[in-house]
Amino acid sequence: MVDRLGAHASAWDALVDSMPLPSPFLRSWWLAEVATGDPRIVLVFDDDDLVGGLALQRSTKAGVEVLQFLGTGPLEPDHLDLVAAPARVADVVAAIRAWLAAGDRLVDLVGARPAAWVLDAVPGRGEVTDLEVAPYVALPDDRAEYLATRQGRMRSTITRTAKRLAKAGVTFRVVGGPDTEPADVDRSLSALHELHDGRWGDESGFLASWDSFAAAARSGAAAGEVRFHELVSADGEIVAIETDFVVGGRMSFYQAGRLTEHELRGSGSVLRYDVIGAAIEAGCTEFDLLRGGEDYKTDWADQRRGLIRIRRGTGPRSQALVAVARLNAFVQHRRSLRVATEVPTGDT
Repeated sequence: MVDRLGAHASAWDALVDSMPLPSPFLRSWWLAEVATGDPRIVLVFDDDDLVGGLALQRSTKAGVEVLQFLGTGPLEPDHLDLVAAPARVADVVAAIRAWLAAGDRLVDLVGARPAAWVLDAVPGRGEVTDLEVAPYVALPDDRAEYLATRQGRMRSTITRTAKRLAKAGVTFRVVGGPDTEPADVDRSLSALHELHDGRWGDESGFLASWDSFAAAARSGAAAGEVRFHELVSADGEIVAIETDFVVGGRMSFYQAGRLTEHELRGSGSVLRYDVIGAAIEAGCTEFDLLRGGEDYKTDWADQRRGLIRIRRGTGPRSQALVAVARLNAFVQHRRSLRVATEVPTGDT
């Protein structure tokens, strides 16, 4: 077990690349910066060869050790799992299960993919529950073909708005890659923070972990796996920005922000269409909108993956915490049902 991948980062990333669904939130540059607890990265070797592992963070609750996916918190990573060489999955699962079983621990893994290997690696008693969905769309060979699959109103909005913005001198720009200057990345990060804050303010949990995200994004951009997609006005102002990850032939939308002036209405949609066009041109086969089933995502994606939470205790104290959490969830559910069915009374 280590607290940083260090010299094993390249081998770890190669294992992520070989997974059925490579997640940007398992890349070494992300894991190096985003822990909200004490990092605990379990590595499995065959002699000197890294064959798998599980990236965790440790905290305590009521005196019980709690283990979560590394990065769990406001940054909300998803599509998570252990990593393993394809031919060694069973060996890695067995090794990690043995490690997790050595003590009274609460293992609470939020954001796993439904077919996650780690499901079989977590011992103890507890539950597996469904979380939010993650919409995505398979990408065709060109952007026009993609646009043709969207609803007519959306197609019209994108086409008309793109013409209006182009007439005003607004252009599309991509920042990120091995040749990108650090100063350009810092400029994009500053714009993302300002525009996201201006749009969402205190409603955004993302900004609570800004420093961790920014540090990871700088490293990811240098690796060519974090892209800042921007709409830039004629005088050089960034009026809309979207941050996306490019890992394993998939582009994943992460965060965005934009100005809300009337003359810039529709800029978010135009930017998203340009992003999808850039994904197609980069050879990506999928655009993933990640966690959240918000209505607007159905405009862009027609398929969904589920996400799950695995919560199990390996001993009596941790299992008691699981039982308390289950009871609290049941009580909250009953309260929400009662509130939803109550009818206000008054004079009629």
